[in-house]
Amino acid sequence: MESFYSTSVRIIVKGIVQGVGFRPFVYREALRYGITGFVCNTPEGVVIEAHGKHCEQLIKALRENLPVQARIDSMEIEPCESTEYTGFEIRESTLGLGSVAIPLDSALCLACQTEMDDPSNRRYRYSFINCTDCGPRYTIIQTPPYDRVRTSMKHFTMCKQCESEYTNPASRRYHAEPISCPQCGPQLKFLDNKGNEIAGEPIDLAVEMLKAGKIIALKGLGGFHLMCDATSERAVSELRLRKHRKTKPLAVMFGSLEQLETYVSINDVEKSHITGSIKPIVIVDAQSGTNLSPQIAPHIERLGVFLPYTPLHRLLFESIDFPLVATSANISDEPIMIRSSEIINRLSHVVDGILDHDRTIINALDDAVIHIAEGRVVMLRMGRGFAPHTFALSEALSQDILALGAHQKSAIALGVKENMILSPHIGDLGSVEADGYFERTVQTFKRFYDVEPSLLVHDLHPQYASSAYALTQKREHYGIQHHYAHILACMAEYGLDEKVLGFAYDGTGYGEDGSLWGGEVMIADVHAFERIGHLKPFALLGGDKAIKEPRRIALSLLFEIYSLDEVLTLKSPTVEAFLPHEIRTLHHMWVKNINAPRSSSMGRLFDAIASLGGFIQSLDYEGQGGMMMESFVDDSTYEPFEFSVIDGEIDCVPMVKQIMSLGADANAKGLIASRFMATVEAIMRYFADAYPALPIVVGGGVFQNRALMSRLYRHFGEKRFYAQQQTPINDGSIALGQLYYALHNTKEKNER
Repeated sequence: MESFYSTSVRIIVKGIVQGVGFRPFVYREALRYGITGFVCNTPEGVVIEAHGKHCEQLIKALRENLPVQARIDSMEIEPCESTEYTGFEIRESTLGLGSVAIPLDSALCLACQTEMDDPSNRRYRYSFINCTDCGPRYTIIQTPPYDRVRTSMKHFTMCKQCESEYTNPASRRYHAEPISCPQCGPQLKFLDNKGNEIAGEPIDLAVEMLKAGKIIALKGLGGFHLMCDATSERAVSELRLRKHRKTKPLAVMFGSLEQLETYVSINDVEKSHITGSIKPIVIVDAQSGTNLSPQIAPHIERLGVFLPYTPLHRLLFESIDFPLVATSANISDEPIMIRSSEIINRLSHVVDGILDHDRTIINALDDAVIHIAEGRVVMLRMGRGFAPHTFALSEALSQDILALGAHQKSAIALGVKENMILSPHIGDLGSVEADGYFERTVQTFKRFYDVEPSLLVHDLHPQYASSAYALTQKREHYGIQHHYAHILACMAEYGLDEKVLGFAYDGTGYGEDGSLWGGEVMIADVHAFERIGHLKPFALLGGDKAIKEPRRIALSLLFEIYSLDEVLTLKSPTVEAFLPHEIRTLHHMWVKNINAPRSSSMGRLFDAIASLGGFIQSLDYEGQGGMMMESFVDDSTYEPFEFSVIDGEIDCVPMVKQIMSLGADANAKGLIASRFMATVEAIMRYFADAYPALPIVVGGGVFQNRALMSRLYRHFGEKRFYAQQQTPINDGSIALGQLYYALHNTKEKNER
């Protein structure tokens, strides 16, 4: 390090450095090394002026010893004039709106956990204990900067003891905005499903209901959970019946890691996420023969698990020795509910009681969902602890840009100043509630960053609610092709701007030719793409009905090979799922092209193989077929099925013939699932071998499949192979891809 660093330096730090204990951390390190000067939040980042002979050690500590929730995106260091200071101080902030990354919510930390377990501590068994290392952040912010008066904690006046900690730089609660205690903080209450408060200790009342097999709604960090005894067949079945959720897997919360490990098998990487500072839902391998209700995840040998991440969840488990279903309180893919009034008005038929409190949730935030493939994170839903996700740019944007995302797994992205910000998961659009929450999220982000975007970017699909929103705004806007946006999203996460070989595999996306794409191979950069490969389109018999009934897609593939009479005599799970007259009707539709749109979707091909293999014929939720096949995959099976590629068109008819020759007994299921995954990999290898100089980028919901991603990481992992890990690999990142295109293709950029 150059000699001037040992005397006087000015340091500008950008990233997640507000509301996470960063300034007191700098203060403590400065005292430790005898540094004088100051630290201050400013619109350009955290500014540190340091004087003393150990500045090098301070800079090293900034790089290597950050607070748990802090993240440094950039650090500028320059010499400054030597100034006489008598000590080191934390100066008042001089922040403007949107000048720093939004701090993220985090799980209860060990220090707070130790305090709440200590009978002599004034926060013993306190449901809202927190410090700068843990607790609510984004969920309670009205507008930045993150100061108490701009959060829902402004309604609670600190007692003298809390105020003393809040103003003491040596305390880990220095400027911990949600700071409170039993005397001055939020309070619990327990309500019946009509909203009447029930007398008694709220947690005890909740425990009593759960032990009696009842269903409760519990207010967490970013919304309510619906909870019941996960070992009770009756309770879980009743929850499914009341919520109209037939078979979609339910997440399970365990009281401790020890309890969790008696129900599932986890590796070290999965364990690190389960026990870490975020505690997302992690999908892992379930153990057989446990007392968990089989209705938790029917026909799936995987389980979404997590540990208590708020003090309230933890206190609940002090009196409960069984795992609990903990699923979002919402209605079929709508946003999570954040007010007890919503529960009473819309879910009173589902819950028996409500464990509520009076700390307002301002911004809804679902639990994040991930799984691990070959040691790498696959993000399925970006929520608590991960969102909003801020990417730092190397230079400031010339205009403010709002990307509106897709229709399913909606999220938005904002480009402002030197940042790209991807919002949390919103939900599937198309309902009044979801569309309303989408528009509120847009307003929230505009308010957070004090912008009125001059450019809107949206999907090409004319019927998406997000596209329709763009058309109602009186400002510049344009559409980006859905699958190109998938590739761009991955490129954005890794900061790529070169040409790449992209594989965009998902369920449905609007193609540039107006047809339904979804099995796309492209050469792309940040300016354009060329579609060099795609699945040979096949018919979706009945249109949208085929998306819910894979048997219809599988039948159309059989029609490609066999005559109607031959199909009627086939021994196939697909054929057996229909009556003969239904097959004749669907064949007529196929021949005459009546309500039979064609699609090149890899996701729909997954569904068809799930039908042909006898895994499932009608879906209750998106991706169900692929998840069911995943359980049968043998990683040692590497022989793919046959396919052909002519002028970039991938024909899987040879594969269908081979599947039909295997039959559909239990042994065939494993072979079909394993060889199909190997086939998808082989298709990708075919194109990768043709373009060996290009890095490989993947995106789309198909790549949520752990069995497939594990194979791809094993085969391509040593090469330049890119798959998203920080952001969702599914439609939850479409907005990020749209934004990445826009920031590289503004008028100002093109004129340079």
